[in-house]
Amino acid sequence: MTQPLSATDYLARLVAFPTVSAVSNLAMADAIEAMVAPYGGRCRRFPNATGDKANLLVTFGPELPGGVLFSGHMDVVPCEGQDWTGDPWTLRHVDGRVIGRGATDMKGFLACCLAAMPAIAAAPLQRPVHFAFSYDEEVGCTGVGSMAEWIGASAMRPRLAVIGEPSNMELITAHKGGMIGWAHVKGVPGHSSQPDKYVNAVMIAAELVAEINRIRQDMKDGPRLDLFDPPYSTIQVNQIRGGLHGNIVAEDCAFFWEMRVVPGTDDREVFRRFSTYAAEVLEPAMKRISPEAGIRFDVMSRIPLLAPLGESGLEAELLGLLGQSAPRGVSYGTEAGIFAAAGIPSVVCGPGDIADAHQPDEGIAIAQLDACVAFLERLAGSCRG
Repeated sequence: MTQPLSATDYLARLVAFPTVSAVSNLAMADAIEAMVAPYGGRCRRFPNATGDKANLLVTFGPELPGGVLFSGHMDVVPCEGQDWTGDPWTLRHVDGRVIGRGATDMKGFLACCLAAMPAIAAAPLQRPVHFAFSYDEEVGCTGVGSMAEWIGASAMRPRLAVIGEPSNMELITAHKGGMIGWAHVKGVPGHSSQPDKYVNAVMIAAELVAEINRIRQDMKDGPRLDLFDPPYSTIQVNQIRGGLHGNIVAEDCAFFWEMRVVPGTDDREVFRRFSTYAAEVLEPAMKRISPEAGIRFDVMSRIPLLAPLGESGLEAELLGLLGQSAPRGVSYGTEAGIFAAAGIPSVVCGPGDIADAHQPDEGIAIAQLDACVAFLERLAGSCRG
């Protein structure tokens, strides 16, 4: 067997694959399979419908329940339009940091898993250690579901999943859930001097946005969890486009909405509130002018929330390994909620700062990578006895 590689060695190999979500990740999956083979890692793939992408599950040790799982996504965001000072796909060392697309989000964690692999493979494991590497996290966590559901229903369901999103190696035990999508308003165009004869899609969209804003205000008085900032659920509209010309009643308008909810708020009920408002309050008047007019909603993604761990012993174990006194909560979503929904107790803990994610010259401190490898080796050690 060759000399074990460091996390930065593995990271250089992983960064070299331009696995933006718009392209296949199979070449990178092939490379990872080749990396784990000498250490006895057993691989399963969970392909997408078209076969050009796949989740990759790697297992070490016996196929029994009660092991631990380390998970991260293989896809990264694009670099176009960003001011990089070097090739994003070639890892560079600068002042104790390494720079490259995905160094923080989140090939750095994948590299740490691989760097911990020799210690994992050499241990007399009584329960398994899994690597679960996913696709299409960056487009709404849409890829990991098939793998998470299979693991959760399998005979080797782990006692814990650690999702290595960048957290500066701080333990995160809760995050908001959410739903994102587009609303499309179809109106009837005509000369703006006769607005009552037509259906103005921009004006209808504005009424729907106003209803979403009323929901947003109501959420401030709804369920709260002080782990989050803000501690209540939120909803908002972040993109809007519509209309053709200043003197033509707008035929089309579309806007992007997103919600982030805390435990106690049902995102499906929130969606039902504003979609029902559209169907029962706005559409009847539209359709009296033309049956072709209406409002359509496209839900792009639904990310389950991550509730705090119910097992205080598990939380205490992790805090002890990390040398920390208390966990954190965050307002962004991760794949941890999907693993938790599959019946696997899940947390977020990974190297790097989320503020560096998606940025030009994305980088991570080598010390963070080293700390992560040490944590993974210690946690994997719990599978020995």
